[in-house]
Amino acid sequence: MTTVDEQQGGDGGTVLTVHTKGAPEEVLPRCTHLQHPHGASPLTDADRDAVTSAMDDYADAGLRVLAVAVRQLPTGAPVPARREEAELDLCLLGLVAMTDPPRPQVAAAIARAHQAGIRVHVVTGDYGATAAAIARQVGIGDDKPHVITGTELDRLSEPELDQLLAAEGEVVFARSTPEAKLRIADALRAEGQVVAMTGDGVNDAPALRRADIGIAMGRSGTDVAREASTMVLTDDDFTTTVSAMSGEPTNYGAGTGAVLKPQSSVDKQWRPGRAPGNHRCPITPHARQIRVRTAGCRNEVSN
Repeated sequence: MTTVDEQQGGDGGTVLTVHTKGAPEEVLPRCTHLQHPHGASPLTDADRDAVTSAMDDYADAGLRVLAVAVRQLPTGAPVPARREEAELDLCLLGLVAMTDPPRPQVAAAIARAHQAGIRVHVVTGDYGATAAAIARQVGIGDDKPHVITGTELDRLSEPELDQLLAAEGEVVFARSTPEAKLRIADALRAEGQVVAMTGDGVNDAPALRRADIGIAMGRSGTDVAREASTMVLTDDDFTTTVSAMSGEPTNYGAGTGAVLKPQSSVDKQWRPGRAPGNHRCPITPHARQIRVRTAGCRNEVSN
């Protein structure tokens, strides 16, 4: 994200200043200087290595990291017309590391999902090391989660992606886009797997619609995401998702956190209860009921 702001200059006039924040691996290549307490100096290769090392250390601890940089435009210079013109010759101010830990109950919910035969893939915009650290904290992907970056995913052919998702284990897709969510959902369904996909943004709507079970966030989600979904979580809690899909005895009434709703011309109903060895899932847009067995059928959740 970049803004061009008008600020008071030292001579009493106004100057335009470019302020940039974003992923360190994107901001750092656009920087030519590094800010120190007593002024800025050219950014050396050693400085770049030190910044990258600090970023990785923060990420390995599960922290989300942003880089912050600035550039003062020459007096009288116009506002850059394009982003590429604004985000160049920046001066790196530093890194901001933020903690956004998973909720305490998520690890237990992941364990219950695994017991029910559900694999949980992570599709996130976070940096790979950050996503892997959080995945380890909650029990996704064992001790060494398989991380695929957005760039690596773009290079995979459809057969290669199918092979990746057909293998055992769980995958962490980092620096992913909403388009990647849709591609992953398509690949899983092409393998005959039942896919539940969570999302909250406008751009998540195609993947929510394409998945067998689209799960939108009730609190943080957009109206578009909720309209495209099969189920809305009123509490935005992953635990509620697992309880609904694993067939745990639940009263799906007021205050339970999960709302199943009619969608389009097909009434997608939740039918509580289960037959021996089966869990009932919502009716899909094709008006067929999916029976998910704890053995012999693999379920997929992409979050």
